Amino acid sequence: MGCVSGSANHPYPPFELASRVRPLDEFSDPIAAYEEMGAQTKQALLGLLPDGWSFEDKRVLDFGCGAGRTLRHFLAEADGAELWGADQDAASIDWIQANLSPPLNAWRCSHGPPIGLPLGSFDLIWAISVFTHLTVGSIPWLLELHRLLKDDGLLIATYYGRWNSDFLAEEPWEEDRVGMNVLHHNVDWDHGGPVVLMSEWWVREHWGRAFEVIEIAPQIDNMSWALLRKKPVDLTVDDILAPSDDPREYAALRHNLHQVQRELEREALRSAVRLDELRRDYESSASWRLTRPLRALKRRRR
Repeated sequence: MGCVSGSANHPYPPFELASRVRPLDEFSDPIAAYEEMGAQTKQALLGLLPDGWSFEDKRVLDFGCGAGRTLRHFLAEADGAELWGADQDAASIDWIQANLSPPLNAWRCSHGPPIGLPLGSFDLIWAISVFTHLTVGSIPWLLELHRLLKDDGLLIATYYGRWNSDFLAEEPWEEDRVGMNVLHHNVDWDHGGPVVLMSEWWVREHWGRAFEVIEIAPQIDNMSWALLRKKPVDLTVDDILAPSDDPREYAALRHNLHQVQRELEREALRSAVRLDELRRDYESSASWRLTRPLRALKRRRR
């Protein structure tokens, strides 16, 4: 599917770009689904902003914007605000720059901080379905967004937790045994990549060192949504990750180790099954049958 234009102000990206956040081929009307998902995300963001918060004269960043699925719904707000999108994907950023700029601005960032945008310059940043997949880069990027915000600036970030455990971890959710637990380590990005489960207590303890946790809204699009306000602190990654005295820190670490061991055992079993299937396929092939006398001769010579 090529680029489909919904209106003069709302062009759609090519299908392959639009599907990078969530595959659209499962929907009977992919364009309608793409439009609806972006609109729903906008409504969730607006619903979390403090009463009286206005976009007028504000500087706003959509971190992990993709091809602008959410950002394109803020074209009206761009009349009075400076709106930016940032993403690692060059094709997505190029498409926004070619089709939605102006009034939107797009920036290609690297795989790790710094992002390359002016520090202390944004009033609001949101990161939707970003920290759900960040592993070792999670806290470095959290601190980079902290540095990008103005004093008292707001961050809205989503994360996986209690609503996703049955599907992603294949186990019921137990708040006290999950901190920041990384799963699916060996899954490539074409199949979803790694995923991260976080408990509310861990977010409040660790993210709360850099941000005031204003609200955590449960189960919007099967994720938890945290509304955070920047604290005037200068912290390192170690400062954020340092375990507290809460005994759940140790329990979460131990349980994540158990989860990783279980994943490795499952991957080893899947690899053995695939290898056995390949062996059977090869042994049933014509070339294997034709070379059977040669193999028998070789064994006799031994």
